[in-house]
Amino acid sequence: MRRSSGRAGAAWRGGSRLLAVALPLLLAACGGGGSTDQTFAPLHYDYLTPLRLGVASLSVQDNSAAASGPQDLASQSPVTPDAALQQMAHDRLVPAGSTGTAVFTIDQASITGQPGGPLDGHLSVHLDILSGTGGHAGYAEAHVSRQFVPGTDNDNGGLRAELYDLTRQMMQDMNVELEFQVRRSLRDWLVDASGAPVAGSVEQQTLSAPGTSSAAGGSTGGAKGAPTSVGAPVQLAPMSPAGSAPAVGGGGNTSPTTPVTDPAVNPGSLNPPTTLSPPPSVLTPPPGAVPVPVPANGGTPVTPGGY
Repeated sequence: MRRSSGRAGAAWRGGSRLLAVALPLLLAACGGGGSTDQTFAPLHYDYLTPLRLGVASLSVQDNSAAASGPQDLASQSPVTPDAALQQMAHDRLVPAGSTGTAVFTIDQASITGQPGGPLDGHLSVHLDILSGTGGHAGYAEAHVSRQFVPGTDNDNGGLRAELYDLTRQMMQDMNVELEFQVRRSLRDWLVDASGAPVAGSVEQQTLSAPGTSSAAGGSTGGAKGAPTSVGAPVQLAPMSPAGSAPAVGGGGNTSPTTPVTDPAVNPGSLNPPTTLSPPPSVLTPPPGAVPVPVPANGGTPVTPGGY
């Protein structure tokens, strides 16, 4: 009996050891990727282009709690959407001015749905620019939405992994959307690293002086529809007045002519048109001509031929 009892005890002890080794493995397999031992990298955005604003300070306000509902799962995400938005504001919005304040407000940062079902994410923010006297000087807003559908996305890590992945994707969209809206609505408040405005670099163009043309035969500064240059007034060659004839006598010399600038050809001329008629002169009969007597009463002269 003792021998039989010893064998049974040894078998029981061996089975206990095997169960102790296999049980943690079974529990890990049943837990899948949703184990709390998962690690998730923090979300930072300081590697993206900073948006330097001509203000002296930046403040961040989180009003997302007022927009959350009973089915909001955002708080279960390893990196909550509102925390990611705050990080984005501090990483990308850089005050680089001497006066004024930029106020970044989080209006909504929610993820709604049921575990195992579709998840809907919504992010909404706006940025106010306040002048040094506290007046409202500028405004921009940005909104993004995304949906996570089980079976079509990476849902092998459990709910926390799904929430983290959805938050990360929404933040990628928000970085693009916020930069676009700021550059469109607040471009006059954007400055470079030295504090100089950068808005003019988008539409800057170089205009040539009147009467000159741009280099390489093209417009400068990317300007479209630039006016063409106007050259100097064209001086026409001297010409005789229409219908003029040589004067009688004086060796057959013609009347003097002056250069004429035609306003119809060159509207830019400031010189008035010159007199087109020949100057007055006295007719001298040719040698050998018979003088025609003039009646004393002032009548019509009679030529020798009766004409």
